[in-house]
Amino acid sequence: MKDLVTTSAPQTFFTARELAEISKARGLTCFPQAERGARDYAARNGWNELGKNLARKRPGKVGGGGMEYHISLMPEPLRLAYEGSLITAGLKARLEAEHSADDRRIAALKASTLPARARNVMEARAEILKAIEGYAISQGMGRAWGVAQFLNAQAAMVVRQEIEARRDCGEILTDREIASLARPLLLKTGFMIDPERIVVANDRRGKPSVGRSAIYDWFKTRDEKGVVALAPAATKEEMPIPPAFADFLRHYAMPSKPSIADAYREYLKEAAAKDGVQLMTLTLSQVEYILRVRMNNIEKHVGREGMLTLRSRLPYVTRTTDDMWPTTVYTADGKTFDAEIEDPVSHNAIRPEITTVMDLVTRKVVGISLGRSENQKSVAEALRRSCVSHGICAIFYVDRGPGYRNEAMDADVSGLMGRLGITKAHAAPYGSQAKGRIERIQHTIWDRLAKRLPTYIGTDMDKEAGDKIHKLTRREIREYGRSRNLPTWAEFVKLCEDMVAEYNAKPHSSLPQIRDPETGKLRHMSPNECWEAHVVRGFEPVTVDPAEADDLFRPYEIRTTRRGEVLWNTNQYFDHALAPYHEPKVMVGYDYHQADRVWVREFDKETGQPGKLICVARFMANAERYFPVSYEQQAIENRAKGQLKRLERKVAAVEAERAGQQLVDLRAQNIPAGMFDAPAAEMVTITAPSTVSIAPVEAASAPAAKRRTFASDEALAAWALEHPEELKPNQIAVLRGCLNSSTARELFRMSGIDLEALRNLLRAVA
Repeated sequence: MKDLVTTSAPQTFFTARELAEISKARGLTCFPQAERGARDYAARNGWNELGKNLARKRPGKVGGGGMEYHISLMPEPLRLAYEGSLITAGLKARLEAEHSADDRRIAALKASTLPARARNVMEARAEILKAIEGYAISQGMGRAWGVAQFLNAQAAMVVRQEIEARRDCGEILTDREIASLARPLLLKTGFMIDPERIVVANDRRGKPSVGRSAIYDWFKTRDEKGVVALAPAATKEEMPIPPAFADFLRHYAMPSKPSIADAYREYLKEAAAKDGVQLMTLTLSQVEYILRVRMNNIEKHVGREGMLTLRSRLPYVTRTTDDMWPTTVYTADGKTFDAEIEDPVSHNAIRPEITTVMDLVTRKVVGISLGRSENQKSVAEALRRSCVSHGICAIFYVDRGPGYRNEAMDADVSGLMGRLGITKAHAAPYGSQAKGRIERIQHTIWDRLAKRLPTYIGTDMDKEAGDKIHKLTRREIREYGRSRNLPTWAEFVKLCEDMVAEYNAKPHSSLPQIRDPETGKLRHMSPNECWEAHVVRGFEPVTVDPAEADDLFRPYEIRTTRRGEVLWNTNQYFDHALAPYHEPKVMVGYDYHQADRVWVREFDKETGQPGKLICVARFMANAERYFPVSYEQQAIENRAKGQLKRLERKVAAVEAERAGQQLVDLRAQNIPAGMFDAPAAEMVTITAPSTVSIAPVEAASAPAAKRRTFASDEALAAWALEHPEELKPNQIAVLRGCLNSSTARELFRMSGIDLEALRNLLRAVA
């Protein structure tokens, strides 16, 4: 098959052979993979009878030739496969261009790192070769003739006798003076080059001419290795770094970054500890010289810095998006918010995870999602918002986090990427520089928002103020069940939406400039303006049908039905419509937030995508059982179990530490540790004889104060709201403990008690 994707314009008409080769290359089953089968397919579907705008004879074929068919006649999977190959070829061509530019930069870098003398010699030799070739071309002759003429011009410089005469008189001539004597003769021959450059190019003191073999060697070196190879080799070989320096590096190249002096002391200690071995140790001055002069800025930090930090010291390639449409590439990343907000369920302080999706071309934030952690649910929600509101992207460029690498995203058949036709690309490990644009947005938007909140806990937060707000929020949560200083979840969502809108409306320095209609001055576009500019130029996004938006982004998994039942997440779902589908594969779609139903669709073997909707199966519709466990609830319960296990380990560690400390205290007092280990039944309590005292008659006859009791905590809370002035300290403590318990708060709420009024009451009496 000829290359369909390397031409300047996309191909619109295809022969039967080309269509079959596309189908074969992509492994499609919806279209024949042989030329004869493709012709039969076209004949069966009546393509040959269509007008010349859709089916035509191959141009350039006199008296025959096959038919060509328009791209619009292709089946949908075949056309999408061809368009995908166009995108891949474009990316490959761009990558090759970037590699070529990298090679040119490397050559320039080599030339710029040469010493001044070597670079001057290289430039002089290049000038001589250019002068020889230019003179030969101007005369219509070849390179050999030009070299001969240049050598003759050098021979014509009859100055040897004058030089010898001056030397006989004791006069010392410099290279510059010798070249000045030869200048008139050399210029007379037609070579436009200064004789002083010949002296520099020869790079041999006292010899102002260049030999024939040297000129041909220069031509050969330049043609094979480039101009940079004309630079002379170093005349003095640098002494190799002593092997003992590797012993020093074992103490210096450490992530703790010890100083040179500390590492050198450890190096001397190690050398002295090797008894019977005579070692030649380095001096401190030698070590400092090697680090300062002999090692570059990368070598001296290897071992002291990780790969991510070292990459920030290396050259980088700036990637441009000038020739791309919006929605071509979406990039996403998650960030833990640097301020605390109120958990919507437990009302404790949490740091939510924000997943941000940005369009690379316009720098516009097209979607976000908020969650407790970066997982497939939050990533899918962010991508759903982006595709529904701004269009489906062609490439989804993300890192290798667990939220982006999972079966729900990557599965060939049921994965979200495959169903949407999106190509996912991962950044290289330790390559956050490649995702610099989305990384900068994280700081521009979310760090700025976090700094506006009183619960900001970033590294630049004042320690005293941070400790104060931390203690205040924890005390309020402990006493009242929630804190007034923590933004609620609804407030946090509103702040995030406003921050995104503010960013998208603000001019961005990496976008093109326009003239401000109000001030008349030039300024950069905002992401919103850049998006609208592409729309004006004809951009139309691939939108999602509103009727399909909900089901399109619902995750699907392949399952096998048996006797009208389908199994998902250890739950059984039943529907009578599944009875005819006994044991074939079906696609089961589910919702992250509920588990009482699943959506069952046919499995389309040709496209590998969910087909016709069979039914909405209900949980245990053919039996009586307990409540089902949703995907989200199961994840919450698993996390809670892990937290309880960690708490149990902490309690066991504290108890073990306390038991050990008590044993130490007993030994310090010389008390046998086992004397207090007797069973409780063997302990004998001896009491002293009691002294009987007779109280006055008046005191004995006085009635004791009756303590008020309540049947439940709810009754106590209701009475406290009506009699706040009669509350006792122990009753206040009980109510605070209830507000700190989610179960008690739920009981209060079901009993009709105003929780906020109760909190305000307890704050007032504190």
